[in-house]
Amino acid sequence: MHPVRFKTTSHIICAALFAFYCLMLSSCSSDSDPNTPSAINYTAQGWRFYESGDYPQALLSFERAINFDEALADAHNGVGWSHLSLSLNPPLAQEAFQNAVQLDASNADAWVGLANLLYLRNNEAGNQPARIKDTTDFRSAIRALDNALQGDAQYLFRHDYRSKADLYALKASCYYYLGEDQSTEVEINKALQIDTTHRTAIALQNLLKK
Repeated sequence: MHPVRFKTTSHIICAALFAFYCLMLSSCSSDSDPNTPSAINYTAQGWRFYESGDYPQALLSFERAINFDEALADAHNGVGWSHLSLSLNPPLAQEAFQNAVQLDASNADAWVGLANLLYLRNNEAGNQPARIKDTTDFRSAIRALDNALQGDAQYLFRHDYRSKADLYALKASCYYYLGEDQSTEVEINKALQIDTTHRTAIALQNLLKK
C-alpha cells in the first residue's frame, strides 16, 4: 500500500508544479510579447503611422490606445496632433491636448500642439489682418509654449517642428499679432541665435522693419 500512496502523491506534486510552471511561462510570454495589444503598443504604432503621413490610421491607433488606458497622456497627445494634421475638428484636437497636459504637465509635445492649435485658430489660412483684436488665443499659445520649453525635453522634436528655434519663432508670431514689437524682437533673436536662416523669424524681422 505504501508504494502506491507515495506514487500518487508524487504525481500530484509533479502535476501541480508543471501547471504552475506553465502558468508562469504564459504570464512572462504575454508580458514580453511585442504583439500583445496594449495602450503603449498602440501609441507607438500611432506615432509610426503619424510619421509616415497616414494620419487617419494614426488617429485610429491612438484612440485604441485610449480604450486600453484612458490615463495615457501621450495617446491623447497623439489624438490631438492627428486631428490637427487632418484639420478635422479643432475642438476635439484642443480637448485631446488639454487632456494630455492635465494627465502629464511635463509632456512638452502636447503643449506645443496646443499652442499651434490656438495660433492657427486665430490665423487660419493666413488672411487675417496684421494686428488681430481678439488676443485670447495668442496669450494662451504663448503660455503653452512657455510650458513646453519648461517641460520634459524627451517629448520635444519628435515631429512637425525640429528645434527650439521653431518654438521661439511661433512665440514671436504671437507677440507680433498682439502688437508687442519689443517682445516679438526678443523671440526673433532667440530663434536666429539657434538658426540664422529660420524663415519665419526672418520674415517677422522684415515686417518689424517696415
